[in-house]
Amino acid sequence: MNKKRIFKKLKNGKDIDFYHKVNDHKVYTVRLSYNKDLFTLHTYYLDGDDVFDESNYKDEKLVTYSDFDILIKTLQESFPGIEIRI
Repeated sequence: MNKKRIFKKLKNGKDIDFYHKVNDHKVYTVRLSYNKDLFTLHTYYLDGDDVFDESNYKDEKLVTYSDFDILIKTLQESFPGIEIRI
């Protein structure tokens, strides 16, 4: 994971979206973004076929961080072995 490239992309206003497979039934969607001096980590997995049904979005979390290193540390602790390729 190239933290420097991730930081630059976020600071330039680009979101980073990727997926992390936990098991055969759970694939998390992970979105990293930056806005107004805060980094945002948004995660969830979809349990169902209808993306328009909000009850299908499980374990949804939306957390903001003022420190980029804490964002990355939290991401690595929440999703061991995660690899972000940009």
